[in-house]
Amino acid sequence: MYDFYYDTKEKIKKNPEDFLIFVKKLLPRWINGIPDGECLAIYKILKTLKKRKKKKLVLTETGCGASTIAMFLHCALYGGKLYSWDTNASKGSFLKGVISESVGRSLNVDVNKIWTFIPSNSLDPHVGLRVLNEIKSNSDFCFFDTWHTLEHVFKELKEFEKIASSKFIVAFDDAYYTKKHTNYTFINVIRSKLNLKRLNEPKHNISKPFYIEIDNYLKKKYKKVKKIKDHYKLNIKNDSWFKYYSDVKDFGISSYEKKFNLKDLRSKSKIINHRFDAFFIE
Repeated sequence: MYDFYYDTKEKIKKNPEDFLIFVKKLLPRWINGIPDGECLAIYKILKTLKKRKKKKLVLTETGCGASTIAMFLHCALYGGKLYSWDTNASKGSFLKGVISESVGRSLNVDVNKIWTFIPSNSLDPHVGLRVLNEIKSNSDFCFFDTWHTLEHVFKELKEFEKIASSKFIVAFDDAYYTKKHTNYTFINVIRSKLNLKRLNEPKHNISKPFYIEIDNYLKKKYKKVKKIKDHYKLNIKNDSWFKYYSDVKDFGISSYEKKFNLKDLRSKSKIINHRFDAFFIE
């Protein structure tokens, strides 16, 4: 299903970002949950990190999706290992098939030798993030994209710190969220499907945006913390993902492509800009 003829191996290596977005655009919506620019931002950050560290990277992520393809492609081209945690085993199985038929086939690499999918909670003490200590490996990068509450994000971040390299990058999806302990956005989506009344967000569940809380935490703990100027923010207006898959409940934007325009982007720019944020720590 995904074994299209993309081009020669040599041409793909010369234009890996075009190849990445081509594969991403083939994905169904349920697993294509991040903008194209965010996917490219992850890939570009990894390429820069490899040059800085001058070694094959060990990558981790909590939650899998289009980000997995970006991270896998980096490892397929430059070496390295990828570990992903997601409680939905079907997502991992589906992605493994997509990657094998697209990236794996085109670049002649074995998905199983590069990517380890762990169908478990990333916080599990026996098979969560900390298992990398038993594998005797440290991670250079982690992308956080699971249950979007400040409480959960910090639990995952602190677990990642236990297996992180001396210099590392952490990146976050939906970093503009302000939910302390309960994700009412997701809860209300489910309630709406059940024809139940939406719940109001209680004031005690509202925090500062994640990117601010994370920035403050990192700067208190580490000597050098650098906010990365990422590709995503610089190219939002040209990102076709928003035209097709706007997150209308979060952004307050009408749900159909014909009603989504640059005016919407400008009016919601403060929110949309921080959908993705990344930090380099040493």
